[in-house]
Amino acid sequence: MKVGFFRHGPAVPHGTSGIADAERPLTPEGRKKTAQAAKGLRALELGFDALYTSPLPRALQTAEILAEILHLPKPKVLEALIPGTASGALLKDVHALKGESPLLVGHEPSLSAAVSRAVCGSAKGSFEMKKAGLAVVDFHEDSTSPEGTLCMLLTPSVLRDLGRS
Repeated sequence: MKVGFFRHGPAVPHGTSGIADAERPLTPEGRKKTAQAAKGLRALELGFDALYTSPLPRALQTAEILAEILHLPKPKVLEALIPGTASGALLKDVHALKGESPLLVGHEPSLSAAVSRAVCGSAKGSFEMKKAGLAVVDFHEDSTSPEGTLCMLLTPSVLRDLGRS
């Protein structure tokens, strides 16, 4: 099973007066950059067939952009994508999605911790996914636990460049 981990696009900054962290939306520029990154993802033709998202506005808005550009079904909320969820819990839910090639939209540091745990066995990896960046993990089908191989780790600028081609 191939799983994409996509960090939400650029949002209103943390600590912006009058906007709670859980309510921060994408900025207009964030929407534009996310759409450009989605076009790059479309050019890769990775075959994602399902879309799951955190319920927070910035992730949900990102997922809606991805659904439109990648021609995917409406995103489904996956509670394990809420910020602060332990990487093991997220991977357990991902492992239960057998038969799909899902694209997951979430937050840092949860996404990079889940990718690190899946490919290295530890959530203490030394990378950070950039906003509107992508990691792809190929999970071993015969495994009883969520173990996989990192196939791709792309920055948003690389995805945007691919979308312009």
